[in-house]
Amino acid sequence: MLNIIKVGTFFSGIGSPEKALEKLKKEKFIKDYNIEFFSEIDKNAIKSYCAIHNINENLNLGDITKIKGEDLPYCDLWIGGFPCQDISCAGKMRGFDCNSLTRSSLGWEMIRLIKEVKIKPKYIIFENVASIKSKKFKNVLESFKTDLEKENYTLYDNIISATDFGVPQIRKRYFLIAILNNFKQFNFPKVLHETKNLRDYLDCNVNEKYYLTNNEYVESKNKRIFENKDDKKIIYEVDMTKFALGGRCGTDRHCKFNQSSRLFSELGNCPTLTASNTSDNAKIVVEV
Repeated sequence: MLNIIKVGTFFSGIGSPEKALEKLKKEKFIKDYNIEFFSEIDKNAIKSYCAIHNINENLNLGDITKIKGEDLPYCDLWIGGFPCQDISCAGKMRGFDCNSLTRSSLGWEMIRLIKEVKIKPKYIIFENVASIKSKKFKNVLESFKTDLEKENYTLYDNIISATDFGVPQIRKRYFLIAILNNFKQFNFPKVLHETKNLRDYLDCNVNEKYYLTNNEYVESKNKRIFENKDDKKIIYEVDMTKFALGGRCGTDRHCKFNQSSRLFSELGNCPTLTASNTSDNAKIVVEV
């Protein structure tokens, strides 16, 4: 076990992987870790990152395209969840070819830095949406992996869902683990097969302001029709048979977008929460 794992992250956001390392340290899976640098351009994310991890903004290297590999301090571990907007099915899926100039193509900047850095990291973790493994992006992903293999990395990849690990959210993500010179073998964690649902995590006493409707509804066949308590033009249609089964159980008729129109039963899982359209996102049907 390394005494202190030296870590550098790209596309860092607020530093979720770093929180995972903090948990691993607390649970004594690792002895300790140190953040050598992070790379983020969003000013609010930078402030949040530094506050959450109690580090100085001077450690932020900023725009990844302006970083020179030879200037990077040595790290045992690099982490990069590169932008998914051009890969996700929620976007326009313009791809991440290295010459495409899309936001998602910024992932190739990490390949460039691996080639430029004085001493390569032993481990690299890449993360993105599950659709990166779809037929549409298969060739680009294989090219990305081939470039890593040319730098003497052994690769392990898999799609992991949050629902496989006791979290009631349908959030599938692709992970690519690169290990230099086959330094260690890697196995993805085993599925936990837990049967948690949203009801297990929801608060019992919730302020009235967070409810979209009251308990009044109109019965129509096996569906219940609710009105938004503040705007009667907004109608919610709930299929009670589907509610009992968990998962998607109804529709917000007022929504323009299919993804945000979906209603989900508290007896099932929540969908992936999107970064956009946050004012009108997933809605959960609960019995009170």
